[in-house]
This record gives sequence, structure tokens and C-alpha cells, in this order.
Amino acid sequence: MGERLHTYKAGTLDEAYRCMRAELGEDAVVLSTHEETEGGVLGLLGRKVVKLTAQATRQPAPETAVRRRPSAVERKYAQHGVPAKPPVSDTCAYFQRVIEEAKERMRAGATAPAPDGRAPASVVPFPPRGHEQNPVADAGHPVEEMRRGVQEMSDMLRVLVAETSSTGPFREFADHYRALVDHGVARKIAAALINGVVQGTDESYLRDRRVFRERLRIEVQKRVGVTGGITLTPGIRRTVALVGATGVGKTTNLAKLAAEFAIRQRVRVALVTSDTYRIAAPEQLRVYANILGLPMTVVNSPQEMGRAMQQFRDYDLILVDTAGGSQFNTDQLEELEAILAPARPDEVLLLLSANTQVHELLTIVERFRRLSPTSLFFTKLDETRHYGSLFTVCADGGLPLSYFSVGQDVPNDIELASPGKVADWVVEELGSRDRSSSKSA
Repeated sequence: MGERLHTYKAGTLDEAYRCMRAELGEDAVVLSTHEETEGGVLGLLGRKVVKLTAQATRQPAPETAVRRRPSAVERKYAQHGVPAKPPVSDTCAYFQRVIEEAKERMRAGATAPAPDGRAPASVVPFPPRGHEQNPVADAGHPVEEMRRGVQEMSDMLRVLVAETSSTGPFREFADHYRALVDHGVARKIAAALINGVVQGTDESYLRDRRVFRERLRIEVQKRVGVTGGITLTPGIRRTVALVGATGVGKTTNLAKLAAEFAIRQRVRVALVTSDTYRIAAPEQLRVYANILGLPMTVVNSPQEMGRAMQQFRDYDLILVDTAGGSQFNTDQLEELEAILAPARPDEVLLLLSANTQVHELLTIVERFRRLSPTSLFFTKLDETRHYGSLFTVCADGGLPLSYFSVGQDVPNDIELASPGKVADWVVEELGSRDRSSSKSA
């Protein structure tokens, strides 16, 4: 009597193999594999599964089973280079090979002649962050799509190595990676930081935590861009608008900027507010304007905004306050976009609260892109001691930093953003963790 046949169903061939080996052992013989659909109605909307049939031992299996041809499913998996049970090191090597091949194809595509014989367009496969000419227009371009895919695979590969490597530098410095993630740094950015620290450096030096933190400080600074703040040119008026979600502190920080330029730099400043949603919001700004001795006007429509720009055409700096709103309220964003259009601001500072979770910050940045922000202005830094989210937005948001608000005092609690300050916060946070760990030990 022949051996009993065993059947396994799973979402992928790998999973079916694992189930088979778990029950029958490594010597089990695969007799057949094929794909089929389960569930659904009349074959529609069903779930694709792989069905594998096997025997427990090799001896009773017929010769045709031992020397059988690969099935269509196995050929499909083999064509894409997917091993039945790949070790992590093989998976990393596979992704690395795919990434390198994709880069080669992109380089070849950038220099290949066009089908009509014209010279190829100039294509930069990996433009510097924040220097894309028109990300929205380029989003559907094949080379841009490939670039994004390659970048995502590179990020995924770094995270995979950081979280699974059992040898090498990532294992030795895994505690630093975990600490960065625990403090709010995105996994892909934390992995890139550790990779930057250990590359080309003698690991024996990095075992000294002070040396590691100094190297980490350098890597953090590389990923933070800044504008240097609002810069004025004599004889040329500059218009700067402050935008952001509700309660982020736009009016208070506009007053700080007004005091800085009007009192300390002695330039002519005018204030404009379109924030008529909040009760007494215009009056709050008017109080600041009266204290500073600055002209101020309230606008309720795009037409009034245009007249305000004409009214203050001879001033050096016009600061525009705007109504806050939810990043999910498309109508409010459209209205804000319309009322700002006649102002044609030279700079749009997007204010973000430093005590907001990273996924919310990234969503705000994405939703407010329709207003063409030129920099990020972080507020409420005195209300948090965790700066990983702030750094993640700096490194991943594609916009430079302009200012930090570190308190409520007008005009003092505002400072220019700097890469060194961000690096200090991130590294000191890890240093405080080290100190806490040593005390508890």
C-alpha cells in the first residue's frame, strides 16, 4: 500500500513549503503544485491560493515524482528569484542586486536616444532632496516612478538589515537604532543614520559611546536643511505668510517676527490678517500692532487682500497672518489658497507643533503643500522633550527649517533654526537614555 498523500494550501508557495516541512520533515517529496481560487461567486472575487501535494518519505515515491518537471507555479516563483525559504542574508543580497540593476537601467534610460531620434532629455535619477522642480508634474514620469521605487527598496533594505542582522556592525550598534526609533525617529531614517555612522569607520572607535554620538551628530546635521530666516533686500518689499493648523501659534509668532524686524532691525513692517474665524483673533494681533506701533489691516476676501498689498506697497516687510484649520478640511485649505493668491507671498512659513506625533506632522506637511510652503517653523518646543518626530519631518518632509519657537514670550522666545540645534536635541536625548540605563543598572 502506497504512502498517504498530504495536501497543503497557503497564500504563497513559500508558506506551503513551510507547512509541509513542519509536518513531514525535510525529506518530504513534492508531487505537484498549482494555483487555484477559493471562495467568491462563480469564480469571481475569490482568493488565490497555492495547493501543494506531497509524500512523507522519498522511498515509496514513484520515479516520475522524483524527476518531475517544475510546475507553472514553481517556474513563476523561480523566474523572480524567490527561494523557498531564503535566509535573511540572501534576502538582503537579493534586494541589493535588484536595486543595483534598477539604477543601471535608470542610467541607461537617461542616456538612450529617444524613439524619434531626438537627443534624450536631461534626467537626474536621484535629485537632491528638496530640489525637485515640480514633484506633482513629475510624479507619473517613468524614470521618476522608478526612482521612487528604488528609494523605497533602499530604505526597506536598510531597515531589514538593521532589524534582522545577527552579525556585523548593525548587530553591535542595534541598541542605538532601537533608541532612535523609540524616541520617534522613523525606522528608515534611523537605519540610514546608523548606516552613515558605521560606514568607513573603525568599529573599535565607535564602541566608545561618546565617539558614536559625535558621529551621529554629524549624520543628523547632514539631513537637516535651513533657510537662515527671512532675508530682506534694501528697496525690495518682501511678503511672508504664516500658515498651519489650528492652535499652532501663528499669531503669537507673527508678533515675534514683527518685533524682531521692526524694533531690532529697524525696517518698515506692516501686518495683515485674514484670520476672521476665531473670535477676537484680529483684536489679538491689533494689540501687538499697537504695542509695536505698526499698521495693520484685516482682510475678508481675495479682493481685500489685493488692496492691502497695494496699501503697503512701500513697506519693507509685510507679514500675513492666516486662519488655522484642519489639515483634513479641503474647503478651508481651498479658501486659504484663494485668499493668499493676490498676496503672492515670497515665503510661506508652515508652522508645526513640536509636540505632535510624527505621522500627523507628515500628514500636515503633505496636505498644506497646495499652499507652496517654503520652510517649516516649529513651535511649542518648550512643551516637549522628544525631538525624533521633529527630525523625521526635517529629514523626510523635503522642506528646510526657518525658525524655532521656544516659549510664549514676545519678542524673545524665537530663534533661527540650525542643523546643530536639531542634532544636539536628538543626540542629547540618546545620551539621557544612556544615563538612565546606567543608573537603573
